[in-house]
Amino acid sequence: MIGIKKYDQIINRIKDLVRLETLKDGERVPSVRSMSKQMGVSVMTVLEGYRRLENMGLIESRPQSGYYVCSSALRRAHQLARPPQATRLDIALRTEAVMIPKAVERLLALALRKGVLPLGTGMPAPDFFPSEELSIRLARAARTDPKLVNRYCVGRGHHSLVKMISRWMIEAGCAVPEEEIVVTAGATQALMLAIRSLTRPGDTVAVESPGYYGFYSLLQFFNLKAVEIPCDPQSGLAVDALQTILRQGLKPACLILSPSYSNPTGGVMPDDNKEALVKLCLKHNLPIIEDDTFGELTFNTYRPRPLKALAPDRVIYVGSFSKILAPGYRIAWLAGGRHTSDILRCHAMSVLATPVATQLALASYLRDGGLKRHLRLLRKKYKVNAGLLQDKIALFFPAGTRTSNPQGGHFLWVELPPGQDAVMLSAAAAEEGISIAPGVLFSSRQHYRRNFRLNFAVKWNEEVEKAIARLGELSSNLFKATY
Repeated sequence: MIGIKKYDQIINRIKDLVRLETLKDGERVPSVRSMSKQMGVSVMTVLEGYRRLENMGLIESRPQSGYYVCSSALRRAHQLARPPQATRLDIALRTEAVMIPKAVERLLALALRKGVLPLGTGMPAPDFFPSEELSIRLARAARTDPKLVNRYCVGRGHHSLVKMISRWMIEAGCAVPEEEIVVTAGATQALMLAIRSLTRPGDTVAVESPGYYGFYSLLQFFNLKAVEIPCDPQSGLAVDALQTILRQGLKPACLILSPSYSNPTGGVMPDDNKEALVKLCLKHNLPIIEDDTFGELTFNTYRPRPLKALAPDRVIYVGSFSKILAPGYRIAWLAGGRHTSDILRCHAMSVLATPVATQLALASYLRDGGLKRHLRLLRKKYKVNAGLLQDKIALFFPAGTRTSNPQGGHFLWVELPPGQDAVMLSAAAAEEGISIAPGVLFSSRQHYRRNFRLNFAVKWNEEVEKAIARLGELSSNLFKATY
């Protein structure tokens, strides 16, 4: 492992050069080899330091050119990003039943109405995906072996896709044997199997907060209690808060989180925090369910390391093709480690089989290197959209509005000025055909009333720009009405 002091020297050196304006906006940072010689450290140490600086929003990588200082505007945006409204002082670290109010469910129904601009949904626009190419492969699979695609695929999944998923996970730093992988019909089904294999009704589950709405919905469905662990848009889950409840004697059945480009905040846990989290969970024998749905959607030159890479046997890993390649194919997977046999039993009782034709089409696409090519383009598009959305919010929303500065995924987490209510804004926006996702969706106890989530995985056009402008106008009007 790279020594912390060594790569911290690199980080501090570049920070000093920027602060003293020796390196100005847009200027090239010393090359990796040059910095290695200057500081007397290895090339790998410099790369680690640059990687962390990139994650901080201080430098950026340009393909085949090197690293450059980010613009002052981008650095300011990064510095202005703040933790959500509900801090760890507001979130009592106590066990409570999960209650999703009917009002929240009505907001979700409004967002899905026909004709509503889906800025608040978690679904990416279909324009971003290679639908035609996948359709050709799907037709080829059905034509090549029509009897095969009309059979149940009982067990882990079709061997061709399982093999490609195992190879794909190596790219993320996870050496997962094929016999550990279980293919499911979507990530929600994968999460259901993971939760069901680790819990019994009435158990307590530790869950990141704000966290994916689906986490809380599934906990309610399985009659489980939640203890919310604060999650910061910059550094992810607060490991010290989890440590506090474990020291107090609370024994959750498992921990559920999305450590890489979390939904809704887009936060990424730094490697040091991930290592500390895994060490803590191993010490207390606390199983981890890692939702890595957005891990591939990085804007940087590296993909965040999954928790699964740190504790292969102890982490149940959930991956999905829905947000990165084929939403309509409903293909995801689990890598269960020591819990694989329990997951397979649950799978046999509830899921039984996943459609063969879509598995074969995706396996073919992965085998030909299509996913790598597709992701290179998708990441660039999402990065551009994220910047556009931040700029428009800064232009149209009232003073005091803050946004996160995501380095991946496809969500922007917005905090309104004091006195504003995102639930009221959501209702007003829905009446005008615009959906946003208010922060109360991402907690079991309706925290984050000043926050909302926006989806930048949309086709950017004049309609979207006008919608952001209108949201800013509605926010200003509500602000005036409050005071």
